[in-house]
Amino acid sequence: MNNSYSQWEDLDLWNEVKDHSNKEAFTQLHNRFAAPLFRLAYRKTADVAVAEDLVQDLFVTLWMHRDRIIIKKDVNIYLFGALKNRIISQLRKMMGNTAHSLSEINPDLLISYSNNTVEESIFVNEIQEQYEFQLKHIPEKSRVVFELSRSGLTHKEIAELLGIVEKTVEFHISKCLKILKNNLIYLIILIAGLSAIS
Repeated sequence: MNNSYSQWEDLDLWNEVKDHSNKEAFTQLHNRFAAPLFRLAYRKTADVAVAEDLVQDLFVTLWMHRDRIIIKKDVNIYLFGALKNRIISQLRKMMGNTAHSLSEINPDLLISYSNNTVEESIFVNEIQEQYEFQLKHIPEKSRVVFELSRSGLTHKEIAELLGIVEKTVEFHISKCLKILKNNLIYLIILIAGLSAIS
């Protein structure tokens, strides 16, 4: 394997995989992320075999659909987000597809199954859209740390992945939470007030 790939940025490696089907670049990505992805899957499922299958499925899908998958900025966020979705699906299967809220499985999610009224669904959709809008405008370093934390990684794992100290991770997460809270609280009050009037 070309040792120079170890010095490449994640996104450059992905573009090499996507544009040239480069197996060595793909192997480098796998080597970088397989272990932390497995730790997350195992922590959420408590099953070694299931965790290994989830990670393997993720990388197989990544390779098989490399020409259609678009990753513009952060490969790590894409991978952990994709794994989180697989974990949720797996937990639903393990629970027998019962109608438990996904928020009980992962409290970071705003909503999934719902018997809410139409007004409540609109309320949640509005908050979700504003959350995503505000998140896009947070400084990149803070946003990356925050989104990784929402994927289920511990502060220590994020620090190791990004090569920073845990205190820096805590700083970025606190910064994001403060920005999101300040920008969303007024919308929540407004929508809730309008709902009460109606």
